[in-house]
Amino acid sequence: MTTPLPPTHAWLDGEIVAWQDCTVHARSQGAFWGANVFEGLRAYRRPGQDGLAVFRVDEHLARLGRSMKSLHMKVPFTEEQLKQGVVDVLRANAFDEDVHICVVSYFNMGPNFDPLSHTDDAGVHITSTRAPRGRGFEGGLAATIASWRRISDDSMPPRIKAGANYHNSRLAHHEAIRNGYDTTLLLNQRGSVSEAPGSCVVMLRDGKLITPPGTSGVLEGITVATVGEIAAKELGIPMERREIDRTELYTADEVFVAGTLAELAPVTSVDRIPVGDGAPGVTTRKLQELYDAVVRGQHPDYSHWTTVVHPTEK
Repeated sequence: MTTPLPPTHAWLDGEIVAWQDCTVHARSQGAFWGANVFEGLRAYRRPGQDGLAVFRVDEHLARLGRSMKSLHMKVPFTEEQLKQGVVDVLRANAFDEDVHICVVSYFNMGPNFDPLSHTDDAGVHITSTRAPRGRGFEGGLAATIASWRRISDDSMPPRIKAGANYHNSRLAHHEAIRNGYDTTLLLNQRGSVSEAPGSCVVMLRDGKLITPPGTSGVLEGITVATVGEIAAKELGIPMERREIDRTELYTADEVFVAGTLAELAPVTSVDRIPVGDGAPGVTTRKLQELYDAVVRGQHPDYSHWTTVVHPTEK
C-alpha cells in the first residue's frame, strides 16, 4: 500500500503554516498528557459544482466550546475565527475530494513544565486530510462486544471530547482487530450498550430506531442527531433514546454505527451472530442515501447544515 502524500498546509494559532510546521512541543500538556479537546468534521465534494460542503461546522464548534468550558480552557479565538480557520485551511490545501478536518484546542506549557498544573496557556491547531469513504459503508462491519468497559461521567466524562478519552476506544478497537473483527461495541459500567470507538450505535427494532441516551457513557453525537431528524422527517421512523441491552443487538432487525468519520456503517454481525439476514439492512441503505445527499448539500431542506467553501474567495 502506498503512503498518500500529506496535505501542504495547516492552521496553527491563527496562521496558515506549512504542514510540517504545525507542531506543539513534546512537553506541552496537550501532547504529553493528552490535555486537549477536539472536533472532527467532514467536508464533501458537491457533484457537478465546485467547492466543498463542510457539514454542521457550527454545531461542531459549539460542542468544542462546551468541552473547553468543562476543562476551564480559554483560547484566544472566537467560534467565528475558528470557523474561518477551517475555511482557510481547506482553501490553502485546494482539495478536490472528500476531507476530514480536526480542530484541536490544547493546553500548552504548565508552570515549571508540570503536565498537571493549571495553565492559561492554550492554543488551537486545525488540520485537514483526504478522507475516502470507509469500507464498512458498503459491505458492513463485523462487530464484537469489547472486554473493556466504557469510561463514565464520574471518571473521564465522555461528553467532553478529550484526546485522553480515546485511549479507552483504542484499547477496545485494537482488541477487536486482533481477534478478527472490524470494530467493537463497548458496554458502560451498568452493562448496557454505550458506543463504538468514535461512533454511536443505533439499532432498528419493531419499526423504531433506538440509540443510547447521553447518560449512557456516550459522546452526544452530531451525526446520530442528524440521522434521527432525517429518519423522522423523510421516512417517518422515530428515534428513541433509551438503554440497550447487549442481547438486543443479537435480535435487532438492523444495526449501524454513526459518526463523522464512520458516517453510517451497517453492522452485519455481533459476536459472530448475524444481524437480521447478515447483510446491510434496507432502512440503513435508505438512510445512507439520504445522508449522502444532505451532507453534499443536495437536499434543499437541509442546506442550512452545509457551509460551502469555494477554492478561492467569492
